[in-house]
Amino acid sequence: MSTTLSFSQRILRTALLFGVGVGLLSLLWLLYLYVAGHNPYGPKRLMSTVLLPFAAVLCQWYVRRYFQPNGPGLVRAVLTGIITVVLASGISAVGLYGFARSAGPELIEKNGAEMRAILQAGKGIYLKQRDGARRFALEEKALQHNPQPSELALDEFYKKLILGVLFVLPGAVFFRK
Repeated sequence: MSTTLSFSQRILRTALLFGVGVGLLSLLWLLYLYVAGHNPYGPKRLMSTVLLPFAAVLCQWYVRRYFQPNGPGLVRAVLTGIITVVLASGISAVGLYGFARSAGPELIEKNGAEMRAILQAGKGIYLKQRDGARRFALEEKALQHNPQPSELALDEFYKKLILGVLFVLPGAVFFRK
C-alpha cells in the first residue's frame, strides 16, 4: 500500500478487502451447498456466519500495521470492524436474495418441508419437556409460512450483523494499540 493514503482511506481499504471477501465467501458457500445437493437455506448455510467474527477481528489486526507504533486507537479500530461487518452482511444478504429469486419458490418450499419433517421427528423431545406441547405447536405454526426471498435476506443480514458487532468491540479494545 502507498504511504500517501490518508487514515480514512487506509481504514476504508482494509474494511473493503475483508468485508467484500467474507461476503463473497458466504455467497460461494451458498452456491456450493446448492450445487452439492444440500439445502442452501438449511442449517448448513449458517456455517458461513462463523467467518464474520474472524474477519472483523482480523481486519482490526491488519489495520493496526498502518498506525505503528501507537496503534489505530479505539475509534478507528471500531470503525474498521463496523464497516467490515456491514459490508460482509450486506453482500451476503444481497447474494442470498439474488440466489433465492433466481432459484425460485420451489427450493424455499422444499426447505419448509424439510424443516417440518425435522420438527416432527423431534416431537417426542418437545413433549417430554415442561410446556413442550405449547412450544411444539408454536414452532409448527411458524413453519406453516414459507419465507419470501426478502425475509431470508433480512434474516441473513441481521444475524451476521449482530454476531459481527459482538466481536468488533472486544477486538477493537484489544487491537487499539
